[in-house]
Amino acid sequence: MIKIIGLENYIIPMYGNKRNLPYGDLIIADGMTLVKVKIKEDLKGQYITFNHKRYYVSNVGRLYSPKFVFEGACYENYN
Repeated sequence: MIKIIGLENYIIPMYGNKRNLPYGDLIIADGMTLVKVKIKEDLKGQYITFNHKRYYVSNVGRLYSPKFVFEGACYENYN
């Protein structure tokens, strides 16, 4: 099971940026390793790639105080 530990380098896109949604780097852990991964986006939404698998994430917080959680399955999310 993977767990979101924190968020770094959070950027809100402004003029001239090719992205629509805020993005940054998530720090995640799977019990043995601690890894920093970039948030990417496609037509379905935002996602991260960890151990060759794609996990979709969404922001359930506000724009200026984000809280990213995994969508769908029961993964541990940070507070």
